[in-house]
Amino acid sequence: MKRIAHRGFSAEYPENTLLAFKKALEAGADGIETDLRLSHDEEVILFHDDDLKRITGYDGRPEALPLSALKKLDAGDGESIPTLDELLQLTQGRATLILEIKYNPSTYKRLCEITLKRIENKLDWIEVSCFEDKVLNYMHQLNPHLKLHKLIDKASTLEDKDFETLYAYVSYFDVDVNLRDIVLAQGLLQRHKVIFWTVEKEDLSREKEAGLYGIMKNDIRF
Repeated sequence: MKRIAHRGFSAEYPENTLLAFKKALEAGADGIETDLRLSHDEEVILFHDDDLKRITGYDGRPEALPLSALKKLDAGDGESIPTLDELLQLTQGRATLILEIKYNPSTYKRLCEITLKRIENKLDWIEVSCFEDKVLNYMHQLNPHLKLHKLIDKASTLEDKDFETLYAYVSYFDVDVNLRDIVLAQGLLQRHKVIFWTVEKEDLSREKEAGLYGIMKNDIRF
């Protein structure tokens, strides 16, 4: 079963920073999950929230600032907001990268296009995830060889009778761990690669026996 570091080793180090990613690699993570946004000058940055305040204390949107200004902000413990290029250089295929495209109606297509150019020769170890179907569909159109993850946090998505047909082009289902009973009851673990997020101390012994592909955790040691 794969162990994927949620925003890096975020239980111990500032989330989505090079330090958190480095420590996840050192801890032997099979994969690293992170979040992608565009800076104002169209650099791909690794940042989760649609506002900078929780992480950096600056009240504003990541998309409103150029990379030079974003780099001056403290993302925790003196770490800066990294770029996708920095993560690629750090990882170099030592772990699978799962890049979550954060959906913004005005920038998502450009973010998809720029991201794909950065990773198109690394598709053996880089994959893309999103909640938003528009993003997944657009990425699939741009490159049908790219492995995609459908993020799921609603029972209604899993219970849709056309669920598996709708997402036939998707390689993985990344599901909120609170929906594990539905996943188990529908037998999805036997037919698909399912990753549960964000796992804390849940007992997943039944799911593991049924073929659970992976778990996403903040604390990658356990």
